[in-house]
Amino acid sequence: DLYHLQVTEGDLATRLRRLLPRIGHVQIANPPGRHEPGAGEVHFPFLLDLLDTEGYEGFVGCEYAPSEGDTDRSLRWAQPYGIRPRGAGRQ
Repeated sequence: DLYHLQVTEGDLATRLRRLLPRIGHVQIANPPGRHEPGAGEVHFPFLLDLLDTEGYEGFVGCEYAPSEGDTDRSLRWAQPYGIRPRGAGRQ
């Protein structure tokens, strides 16, 4: 749970590298406020790239409250990873 790890201990990259052999699921939310990536203090593109570089093959789950109150808008951060909000790309 990267939200709580950042709030309680910080140094996410070092901790991910050290603990990755024991991690089966990564959960993300951005402090403060427990919002989507891009709406807080953690630079998630770096951490998601780190997971890829380190060979992580598990799931990444999102448990956050959309900062703008709209789930579809809160998923804009995920488009580079192949996740598209409903209606994205539709005319």
